Amino acid sequence: MKMIITAGGTSERIDDVRTITNSSTGSLGLAIGEVFIREAEETGKIERIWYLHGQRAKAPEHPAVIPVPIGGVLDLQDNLTRILREEKIGACIHAMAVSDYMVHQVTTLDRLMGTEDPEHAQDLSGNKISSDIDDLIIHMKRSPKVIGGIKRTSPGTILVGFKLLSGVPHEELIDVGYRLLQKNDCDFVMANDLKEIGPGVHRGYLIHRDKSYDTMEANEEIAEMIRRRVLETAAGEK
Repeated sequence: MKMIITAGGTSERIDDVRTITNSSTGSLGLAIGEVFIREAEETGKIERIWYLHGQRAKAPEHPAVIPVPIGGVLDLQDNLTRILREEKIGACIHAMAVSDYMVHQVTTLDRLMGTEDPEHAQDLSGNKISSDIDDLIIHMKRSPKVIGGIKRTSPGTILVGFKLLSGVPHEELIDVGYRLLQKNDCDFVMANDLKEIGPGVHRGYLIHRDKSYDTMEANEEIAEMIRRRVLETAAGEK
């Protein structure tokens, strides 16, 4: 099986030296990568892993792994689409924290309100926006939903989506995760709540198509359960 794993977070560029990103470290994606590497070594069932990772996330080092550093959402979308079209991908584990918004333009409050003095207009051109600007405004727009294009591009790929919420009732977490599964034709969705993640602890719920779910308590358990369910699904589809 050839597969894709995405991990870490995307970074949306403001200028050549500044970005907007999120707090994802890619540790769960790395744990998932490692269990599939072990599968490649022990059984040979995994032939190749394209590992698409954010700039701050570490990629596993192994001959079976092709690391693909990712910048923003459009970079992720382009690389995912390219690989899905060029290769027969058996499974995609989409664990990356994808930015919901991307930079549309940068302006100032005076310019936005039409009160800027033309003789003292702030220069927003160049590779680095001046740090002397007092009222910089970043206008953002919705990013494309990358997960929605995966099954449209490659219907036969087993897709594992991820959903992170914060401080919601358990039933709501499962409901939201299940809606993500249905909307994007996922085979599984890993739902977790930020309040249940801490040092050495990461409770996660792997939701199935019938809305049943597996419960895990740590990154390693989550990674192992995803490996197990993906391989079971692949075996059932042959």
